[in-house]
Amino acid sequence: MRLSQLEYFIKVAECGSITKAAQELFLSQPSLTKSIAGLEAQYNVRLFERTAKGITVTLQGQEFLEYAKTAVDACKALDNTFGSRGIQKLQRLRIASQQFAFLYPLVEKICRETLGAVHFDIEETDRGHILDRILKREADIGILVLSENDSRYFEQEVQRQSLQIHTLDYSPTYVSMGVHSPFFGQYGITAEQASTQLHVVLDTEKSMRRNYSLDSENHYVNPSRLIFCNTIGACIYFLQKTDAMLYTPKWVLDMMPQQDIFSTILQNADGSVTMKQNRLVWVSRKDEILAPLASQFLQYLQGIFPEKHECGLG
Repeated sequence: MRLSQLEYFIKVAECGSITKAAQELFLSQPSLTKSIAGLEAQYNVRLFERTAKGITVTLQGQEFLEYAKTAVDACKALDNTFGSRGIQKLQRLRIASQQFAFLYPLVEKICRETLGAVHFDIEETDRGHILDRILKREADIGILVLSENDSRYFEQEVQRQSLQIHTLDYSPTYVSMGVHSPFFGQYGITAEQASTQLHVVLDTEKSMRRNYSLDSENHYVNPSRLIFCNTIGACIYFLQKTDAMLYTPKWVLDMMPQQDIFSTILQNADGSVTMKQNRLVWVSRKDEILAPLASQFLQYLQGIFPEKHECGLG
């Protein structure tokens, strides 16, 4: 029996639902169910009564719940009293992310609300390094964008490395350009119109860069005219100084200077728009409970987006 199992059991009892408890704990539902089943098997007790309307705590489960709360409270008291040896316990929030303007106000809000010793570690990097930071436990949460073209590649990597991915929001693709572009100010651009232009490509790891060169048809770019960048600042420079274009989702648009960068929607040949070409996701290690500060950050992050979409990849 692990202390986390007791904490999971308490949360399910409070929520009255495996699904809701899994969401609040940021765990997959099968993992949470397995944890509860492990407690029941170890102590030969039935903790929940499962009905068509949900679950309720059994009589044995109610007694078990009191012991579980006592054990968890005792461990917290020990940690608070002896864990820091009289020094205020440090809280840490470690995030690896692509560049997004919405990230900064969230960290500022938590900073204002959190009392005591706290460290915020925010690293803005490319997607490959985001996964690497999480695997090395140098970050608790990763935030990144997946397009239709590279979602399968990343989903395979996530599954292979025992990570889990959660979808926050969707976005169509936009095209950003500077005043030197022949399409500056034109509302709605098709991939065919944009395909012959110089393109700036943001935040793409080496394996994906090879795909751009070998499979330009799927990316709507001219493989002989590409500038790869890993920062928004570099992209903005080339948009301002050349006739280059940049494909981007909506979450990056508010980082573009409005006075000399124009952004418009990428249309299909028939004038329609594919609304879910890009996904904003957060990634964490599989089936690990997050620290309170990280959980608080995720609650604020999910609150930004009115519609939340979960994508369980095992």
